[in-house]
Amino acid sequence: MAKVDSHHPLYDSMSDSWQSCRDCVAGQKAIHAAGERYLPKLTDQTDSDYQAYKTRAQFFNATWRTISALSGMIFRRPPVIDVAPSVEPYLDDVTMSGISFHILAQRATLEVLTTGRLGVLVDYPQQSVEGMTLADAQKLNLRPSMNIYPAESIINWKTTWSRNRTVLSMVVLTESAALETDNEFEHKTETRYRVLDLFNNQYRVRVFRINDKNEDEQVGKDLFPLMNGKPLDFIPFYFIGVDDMTPDIDDPPLNDLVDLNLDHYRLDADYKHGLHFTGLPTPVVTGYTRENENEKLYVGSSSAWVFPNENAKATYLEYTGQGLSAIQAAKASDEQNMAILGARLLSPEKKAVETAQTAQIHRAGESSILSAIASTISIGLTMALNTFCEWAGSPGKWSITLNDEFMPPEVTPQELAEWLKGWQMGAPGFSDQGLFDILQKREVVMPGVTLEEEQERIASKAPSLMDGEE
Repeated sequence: MAKVDSHHPLYDSMSDSWQSCRDCVAGQKAIHAAGERYLPKLTDQTDSDYQAYKTRAQFFNATWRTISALSGMIFRRPPVIDVAPSVEPYLDDVTMSGISFHILAQRATLEVLTTGRLGVLVDYPQQSVEGMTLADAQKLNLRPSMNIYPAESIINWKTTWSRNRTVLSMVVLTESAALETDNEFEHKTETRYRVLDLFNNQYRVRVFRINDKNEDEQVGKDLFPLMNGKPLDFIPFYFIGVDDMTPDIDDPPLNDLVDLNLDHYRLDADYKHGLHFTGLPTPVVTGYTRENENEKLYVGSSSAWVFPNENAKATYLEYTGQGLSAIQAAKASDEQNMAILGARLLSPEKKAVETAQTAQIHRAGESSILSAIASTISIGLTMALNTFCEWAGSPGKWSITLNDEFMPPEVTPQELAEWLKGWQMGAPGFSDQGLFDILQKREVVMPGVTLEEEQERIASKAPSLMDGEE
């Protein structure tokens, strides 16, 4: 019999990939802690030898560096958020735990870049506001909140066909709940399961735990949140994937990069293992037999070897290192391929100057993926934001739009000369304001500065806000 902690089949099919992505993002400690999951033992290798083998291996975290760089490209400009003035104060702490809407958008982006999936739940305190004014509700801090659930926390879901479209009819979320203890310094938690569903076409919230008998046990009673005094006929939970907002699971966008990153780690383990055993020359003695088992030969200037047999010889067995060159080449190949798969910023800069066309081609692949992700996150967060605003008493068509211009557009001297020529000749579109708009769009002038402000700075010979100066 299925229980509240049952998983959706798609969840189980993707959980292993999510774990690999999480561990790569977390870095070397997580990769080492996973042991044989990412670095199998060598044949007949003892536990102590394997520990040394693993410790020598270094994980080059191309995955996190790429995700961080791609996220930075999206948030090099702040998102454009359009809401009613009455809602703006709520966005400074949209989670009611100190997280602003801007930071929530950043976290959502990191989640999508890492696993390709998250969910956003819009909620409201379970207290009746019937008969209250908006001011009364604000005094009691009765206001909506918005929280992110990572892919691993969305364990089950169902959809149904209603009103001529597919709607979410159930979703099960895992949460960690703090428990009271007799010791004030002790921390104890348990896993809870938040079940959101449509019951008789009304949004219902239930919370469960697994008790000591391994049975589902409901915590508290059924809750039916109200909006404008009426039960909701939808679940205010919004899936955000790589390229859509459906419950279907997308592959993590950097899955191939993660696989290469782990392959590079294994190659590094073999390379360091080889260096460990071949880096130092090994003494070899022929024509000599120890007089007893405890006799030892020490290497160093303070020890001399004197052999009774005049034909005895001592030499060094030294490794040339040619066998390790193949591993070095394989590592270099992985590093190059990781750069192609999204870690362009990790590869060394070429000494030759790239043409503008070549640079554009190099960036095209990552920009197209990143543009789709930024657009999807914008749409998903906009849907959640509109529910949030309606619950806050300001329904409307509000939005958040993430930046989709990822690289500063370069301005060539030739372009600048043509613009100035057009302005000087009074060509169409090259009025003072027209030229200023072009300069601002191409980020020669900082966003937010008006033409009048710039002209005043020029007239006063004050430093202008050009090229990012303030």
